Amino acid sequence: MKKIKKMAMLGVAALFLLGLCACGKATVKINDGGTVTEIETSVPSTVEKILGEAEIALEEGDEVTPSLDTEISEEQEIVILRKHTVKLTADGKTREVIMAGGTVGDLLKQEGITLGEKQHINHGLEENLADGMELKISYSYSIKVQCDGETKEHETEEATVSGALAELGITLGENDRVTPAASEAVTDGMEIVVNRVTVETVVETEEIGYETTYQNDSSLPKGDERVSTEGQNGTKEVSYKVTYVDGAEESREVENETITKEPVTKVVSVGTKEEAPPAPAEAPAAPERSVVSKKAFYNCDDASHGYYEITYSDGSVEYQEF
Repeated sequence: MKKIKKMAMLGVAALFLLGLCACGKATVKINDGGTVTEIETSVPSTVEKILGEAEIALEEGDEVTPSLDTEISEEQEIVILRKHTVKLTADGKTREVIMAGGTVGDLLKQEGITLGEKQHINHGLEENLADGMELKISYSYSIKVQCDGETKEHETEEATVSGALAELGITLGENDRVTPAASEAVTDGMEIVVNRVTVETVVETEEIGYETTYQNDSSLPKGDERVSTEGQNGTKEVSYKVTYVDGAEESREVENETITKEPVTKVVSVGTKEEAPPAPAEAPAAPERSVVSKKAFYNCDDASHGYYEITYSDGSVEYQEF
């Protein structure tokens, strides 16, 4: 009887020792999205129980390796890949991308994106993803900027002309001009020109030319002219709004005029008096003529008659019978 009791006690002791061996302690590493936590826990246990013991909660979409129902009986690492909703902006368009764990580089690979020579992303490729992370793929543009008498060559990732100018420390004045416009999208090889524009008010004194008027004067012979009042120029103060582009005057417009001296009109008298017609000249007296020669012709008709041929000094000729 004593022998049976002794054997029973030995059996209980053996079972107790086996229980001690089977219910030991183990250190388990939990890698939660790159954050590693070590926990000493009783084994055997399951992944789910160990995570609960470590007060690590899982969200829908998270991935755990090994699976939650896997039994852990020795030192082991549990890896949790958290589901991340990431905003990805490329080519000016933003979209949401969901990925469990991984790095920025892993996400680009998942989306089939390979960065070009002049493309950049705002986070390192080896950086672990985080929920709500915003990733932006930008381009590097080679541009030239002409401003203040200098030409600068610059590499920029800014999307607009205004952003590129701000990056260079160029501040635009209220009236300054930018070509292309400040709101234009930057392109590779773009040349940007900044013109400094100033507007000033300039006051100048100017002459006012006199006018000339003509008035009839019946006391002057017709066609004669005589200045009765000398003309004099006047003066005025003119206020101009002057626009300068890069220091050179581009345009001006009159804002106000004030006459400081009135001009004096020149008056010219024009004669209208008609001259009396001259008296008609008397006809000259006919010159007296004299006989130059006198020839007699006899018995011209057998009747004892004849005639004289008389030639005068004026060349005239007369005939007289006898």
